[in-house]
Amino acid sequence: GAGVPASLPVGGLPAFANLGVNRGNGHGTALAEPAGLVPGGGAAAAARVGGDPSKAVDSKGRPLDDWNVVHNPNATTKMHLELAHSLEHDSVVCCVRFSSDGRFIATGCNKTAVLYDAETGARLCMLSNEGVLETQVALDNLTCGDSYVRSVCFSPDSKLLVAGAEDKTIKVWDILGKRLRHTLHGHTKDIYSVDFSADGSFVVSGSGDKRAKLWDVNTGECVRTFGDEEGPKDGVTSVAVSPDGRWIAAGSLDRMVRLWDAASGALVDKYDGHNDSVYSVSFSPDAKLLASGSLDKTIKLWDLSTVGNRTATKCRHTFQGHKDFVLSVVFAPQGPWLISGSKDRSVQFWDPRHLALPTGGAGEEGPQLILQGHQNSVISVAHSPAGRLFATGSGDKRARIWRY
Repeated sequence: GAGVPASLPVGGLPAFANLGVNRGNGHGTALAEPAGLVPGGGAAAAARVGGDPSKAVDSKGRPLDDWNVVHNPNATTKMHLELAHSLEHDSVVCCVRFSSDGRFIATGCNKTAVLYDAETGARLCMLSNEGVLETQVALDNLTCGDSYVRSVCFSPDSKLLVAGAEDKTIKVWDILGKRLRHTLHGHTKDIYSVDFSADGSFVVSGSGDKRAKLWDVNTGECVRTFGDEEGPKDGVTSVAVSPDGRWIAAGSLDRMVRLWDAASGALVDKYDGHNDSVYSVSFSPDAKLLASGSLDKTIKLWDLSTVGNRTATKCRHTFQGHKDFVLSVVFAPQGPWLISGSKDRSVQFWDPRHLALPTGGAGEEGPQLILQGHQNSVISVAHSPAGRLFATGSGDKRARIWRY
C-alpha cells in the first residue's frame, strides 16, 4: 500500500522479529531471569554459566528442572504446578491447542501441524502441505519451502483439525481418516489465526491481508469477510469466536481490538487503548470479558456488557507484569485464570475475579504466579477444556504440557 509508513515492513507481520525468535537455531541466548524475580535455583545458574540448562545437574548429579515457578506472596491460592510433557520440535513452535475433549493437543511449526496424545505426550502424526507424515524421515524429505503453521484449532467434536499457515492457505484435516478435507483459499497474505465456533458450523481466520474471514466448514466456502477501508488498517494477528457464536473478535497490528457481528458482518465495537500491536485476543467463558495481549507488554480486559454503547468505559483493567511483548492470552475454561505468554520467556497467571471487588485494586499486585518454563519467547498458550492442563509453545522449539 502507498500509505504505509516507510518504517513499517511491508508484506504482513514483522512477525518473527516481534516473537523474539531467531528462526535459525530457536534457542536464542541462555535463559535470562526477568528483573525482580528471585532465580529459582540450579537451572538458572547452569544457564548463566553457559551450559545447556536442560542438562543441568545438582551436586549429587541428579538432573535439575530447567523451569521454575515464582509465587506472588500476596496470592490467595497457592498453586502447585508440574511439567507433564516436553514435546521437541525441529523448528519454532508457533501455536498450541487442545481438542475439545482434551484428548489431543496440536502444535504448529515449520511446514507441519503435529498431533499428540495429550495424556501420554506421544506423537500421533504430522500434517503437512504435502499430506500426512508418519515418520521423521518423511518430514526431513519435505521439499516445500518454509511455511510456518501459525495457528491451529479443533472442531468441537474433536474430529477436525484446522491449520492456518504462512502460505496463505487454511487446511481442514479429518483427524481419524488422516486426510485433507478442504484447503480454504481467499486470503492474500499469511494466515495468523484460526478459531472454530462452539457449534461447529464455521471457522474464522485472521490474516496479514488486514481481513478476517468466516468459512463454512462443510463446503469450504468463504461466507463473509470482516474489515474494509475503515479498518483494520494492518494485519489481523488474532481472531476469536465468542462462546455463543454471536461475535468475532480480532486483534490487529494497528493496535485496535474489533468486535464484529458474526451473522451480519457489521462492526459492533472497537477497543482502542493499547500503545502497540495487539497479538492475541480471548473471550472469557461467560462471554462478559474480552482479553487482549499486546506488544506494549500489557494485557487489557474489555467489558462486553457495554457493547455498542459509545460512551461507556470499556477497559475494565490493565494487567502489568510482563517485561516484554505479550504474545498470547487465554482464559481457562473453568476456574478464574487468565494465562499469558510473553517474549520475556515467562507464562503469567492472572485472577480477574479481583476486579469485581469494591476496592478493585487487588488486581494491582501483578500476576498470581510466574512460570519460567522456556528458554525463548513463549509464543502461544492454550488450556485444556477437559482438566487442569495447559500448554505452551516456544521459540526454543519445544511445546510443553503442564499440570496444576
